[in-house]
Amino acid sequence: DGVIEGVQHNTYDIEFYGPNTMCGSLYLAALLAGAEMAEAMGNPKAAAEYREIFESGRAKYDKMLFNGSYYTQKVFESPKPYTDPSGRKTPAGRPKYQYGHGCLSDQLLGQWTAHVAGLGYVLPEEHVAKAMGSVFKYNFKADLSDHECVQRVYALNDEAGLINCTWPKGKREKFPFPYSDEVWTGIEYQVAAHLIYEGLIDEGLSIVNGIRERHDGLARNPWNEFECGDHYARAMASWSVLLALSGQLYDGRAKRLTMKPLVNKKDFNCLYTGSDAYGQYAQSFNKGKLKVAVDCRAGRVGLGELAIQYPASRPPKAIKASASVNGKAVKASAAIDGDQIAVTLSKAVTLKEDDKLTLTLS
Repeated sequence: DGVIEGVQHNTYDIEFYGPNTMCGSLYLAALLAGAEMAEAMGNPKAAAEYREIFESGRAKYDKMLFNGSYYTQKVFESPKPYTDPSGRKTPAGRPKYQYGHGCLSDQLLGQWTAHVAGLGYVLPEEHVAKAMGSVFKYNFKADLSDHECVQRVYALNDEAGLINCTWPKGKREKFPFPYSDEVWTGIEYQVAAHLIYEGLIDEGLSIVNGIRERHDGLARNPWNEFECGDHYARAMASWSVLLALSGQLYDGRAKRLTMKPLVNKKDFNCLYTGSDAYGQYAQSFNKGKLKVAVDCRAGRVGLGELAIQYPASRPPKAIKASASVNGKAVKASAAIDGDQIAVTLSKAVTLKEDDKLTLTLS
């Protein structure tokens, strides 16, 4: 039915018992990704099956777990002792190390993953935005002086940090998962990027600023955002902050590069990646003319389409495009719908090292 109800081992080194959106949103995102892959491979039957399960799970998770502010966990309580699938003997009653009515920073981990992969929303958009706002409201502390953490301490005193889980509406578990009061940079970066995807840019950057101020080279190493150990991999979620702020997505099937920056829109440049290539994307806007340049620094990337956001508040009703590769003109057309610009090259090009595509939109 699209809902994982059993024992779910997870990154907190424990098992969650019963439906929750941390694991559940990952499952929903996987179903969407599976449908996309099935369609790409010409298997519409499998794609339809995955989407049917996805739609069922999406509706059930939302109805079961959204409390009006954020998504909770429905803890499975057994009337008698049992042995779970991992062979662990579990006593009757409420299992230890759950979060139940808590506001988990990781509650929409799969939705963040779906945004990064360009899959869209796995749960209702308005509830996702509300839940992420609640994560920031309840779990981000600008000053941790009054915060008690009896486990590992990665942030303290007057530092800022995002706590893994809080219970703003009460009913804190008698035995919550052991890491619930800790601050992990990997989750902080994930939540920061997700807030930005939901349009909560200042909130997301507040979390990033808190991390970087803690790891300022004086109190902590700026190149080692440790968690369980040094150079912990989860902090690589920081890459998604760049993707979110630049509105970046590459679709290899359509040879489409999407770049819709949320900051410095009229004078923007940053790294992009696509296929096995990386390069620089730049755009500048002056007197109604938008200039775009995409170069390739290494590898090869196919480009046939670009999706761009008009950087000014009053977009025109129609727009023209001219394009060139390494100074040689190529045919291109553009369409604008609201502030969304779709540029199509008459024939897809493949950029290799030192190649540059330039566009002028006016």
